Amino acid sequence: MNIHKGKNTDASGIILAGGRSARMGRDKTLLLFNHETLMGRTVNELRGVVDEIIIASNHTEKYNIPGTVEVLDTYTDVGPLGGIHAGLIAAKHKYAFIISGDLPLFKGQLATVLLKNRANYDAVVPVIKGRLEPLCAVYSQNCIEPIANCLEANIKKVVQVYSQVRVLTISEEELDMGEEADKMFYNLNTPQDLRLLSTHKEVLA
Repeated sequence: MNIHKGKNTDASGIILAGGRSARMGRDKTLLLFNHETLMGRTVNELRGVVDEIIIASNHTEKYNIPGTVEVLDTYTDVGPLGGIHAGLIAAKHKYAFIISGDLPLFKGQLATVLLKNRANYDAVVPVIKGRLEPLCAVYSQNCIEPIANCLEANIKKVVQVYSQVRVLTISEEELDMGEEADKMFYNLNTPQDLRLLSTHKEVLA
């Protein structure tokens, strides 16, 4: 698969940052990795891919990063699905690459590959080691109503929306990014995860 490195001027980027970071004990998006906060690093990776960056947060002035817009969840305390819903409503484009704010090894080329495959689908979701990665995927605004329907029914798992929309799954082999694909999904949930990253960053980076 050829990776196009140009910016998608008809796609948005949405970073999910409304979590409580309970297991970490402090805000994960403000943790430092290679002298950047995770939020700052994610924003910088997306700048070369999309022309709009939205941060779905629990505060409209939490980060104040130039060139970004912060939005609040319409449905509160419902997890990442609420952030996806709020971000898609705020987006100026039909399609958006959506990513959790706790992936320190994410690279923008992954977003580029997934966005290239969006035609005729409402969601483009990578499958890594046989597992869906719904918080690092492409979604269209056609998902807004199905998401709202799920949240109204107290259904909070992102994957439970998939039965109502057109979903394309892409395997590691189809991503054609070698070991990089697996590494990009290393996420930080606990202090132990952070220590592992710091100890082995020369291996993981």
